[in-house]
Amino acid sequence: MTDTPTSAPEPNGRPRMSRGIRIVLFLSLALNLVVVGIVAGVIFRGGPDGHPPKHVRDAVAPYTAALDRGERREIGRRIYRSLRTEGSRDALREAMRAEYAEALTLLKADSFDADAFAAVIARQTARAADRQKIGQRELVRHLSEMTADERRAYAARVAEALERFGRRARR
Repeated sequence: MTDTPTSAPEPNGRPRMSRGIRIVLFLSLALNLVVVGIVAGVIFRGGPDGHPPKHVRDAVAPYTAALDRGERREIGRRIYRSLRTEGSRDALREAMRAEYAEALTLLKADSFDADAFAAVIARQTARAADRQKIGQRELVRHLSEMTADERRAYAARVAEALERFGRRARR
């Protein structure tokens, strides 16, 4: 009897990401976008003092906008490999599912436990911050592997991205 792979390999020969992990990553991204949307809404509607800040931008956005698609893909692969080596994929997936299940239970309850819900979001945010740190580390690693000419060309693209973001902020 021969062993058959549980999932067909991608054209590059690596095994495909399981459907479960893709679902968990999608749910994580969706929650992160919800949180970012809420924060952005507060900022653009006036922030805590009733006035939006003059220069609202994500600190990393110009750096990632200056990367080409292939570079972003390579950094993404490195991030994925880092996440795989830092813990069991199944354990991570199960922890994320459990947190979303806990959040849903809290949201559906007749009496809303705001502190418990805040704790769930804090754990999810901490996990997202850990992933962000990995992403930042991999960006720096990618840049450190560039030649001086490649870094100068990248710097020019960062400057262009900053100009684009500045024009949007002034509108």
